[in-house]
Amino acid sequence: MDNVLLSDGLALTGKLYNNLICDGYTFLAKNAPDFYGTIYKISDKESPLNKLCNSTNKLKGNRLLPIIKQFKPDVIISCHAFVTIMLDKLKEDGELSIPVISQITDFSPHYTYVVNNIDHFIVSSDEMVDLMTNKYKLPKEKIHPFGIPVAEKFLEPCDRNAVARELGLKESTPTILFMAGSFGVSKILNLYREISQKEPDAQYVVITGNNKKLYHKFESLVGDNTKLLMYVDNVNDYMHCADLIITKPGGLTVSESIHCALPMAIYNAFPGQEEENAKFLLKSGVAVILEDNPVETIKFLLSKPEVLKEMSNNCKELCRGNSCEQIVKLAHSLENKESEIDV
Repeated sequence: MDNVLLSDGLALTGKLYNNLICDGYTFLAKNAPDFYGTIYKISDKESPLNKLCNSTNKLKGNRLLPIIKQFKPDVIISCHAFVTIMLDKLKEDGELSIPVISQITDFSPHYTYVVNNIDHFIVSSDEMVDLMTNKYKLPKEKIHPFGIPVAEKFLEPCDRNAVARELGLKESTPTILFMAGSFGVSKILNLYREISQKEPDAQYVVITGNNKKLYHKFESLVGDNTKLLMYVDNVNDYMHCADLIITKPGGLTVSESIHCALPMAIYNAFPGQEEENAKFLLKSGVAVILEDNPVETIKFLLSKPEVLKEMSNNCKELCRGNSCEQIVKLAHSLENKESEIDV
């Protein structure tokens, strides 16, 4: 397994379906989050909606075959539930005989992932293993709590003070990192405004990613105690220098924060997987939820370094530092050079 091909499985199904799924989620999450949450809950069990979802995705499985036949992989790792369903159908029909691993990229499982022909599932925690086996009745030997993999740079130890100096940050000043993406624009702007006004002695880093509109909105708000950035390729450095991150509970950002032992303050979690992620993080003692009095919550945390230290230690306990290594090891163990894709 010397070569790796990264491919967008949904994009392979065609522009119309890809846009329907991706843009549809974005639209519902922004404009009708409660409705999306209802759909999420209804489809998290055997129901007509879940059957429709499975049937629709199974029809798209053949769209994946050309690139599979061209690349001839020994193992496939799927990182999206719908793509997993497509691959499951191909295996069921005998058109795909190689092993498939499903990587679940959130901290709570969902019934959409429950398919019988997938060889192995990678989950974030032991708790998820129990849920997958007890609630969804999947064989325990198929489920591995290796965690959600992150880039190696998030795992590397660093000299916090030295990195802070390189980034132009004050070494001994409490540092709050805002990860602000495309959702909840007004919410994150208001949070920053209120918190930075009430905690002027802290320093702030705001990263807006590729959202130019949000970046320009922040430009009119930030003061001398704030470093405003768009997309950066060294988020790990800022995470290692921060005392607290204020973010939405997306699976990847949360995983990166956990690996950096960075306590989290969660805002605006959408009903569905984000809400479930937030519940898990709160239960695990690595995050707080910013609800009615966000400023008071932040003031409390900054005034209680021992609480932040405990949250950081909880992150270390939750961290699965060798996730990538274990997944690769599992993939190698499944290699069968004689496996062929049936035409």
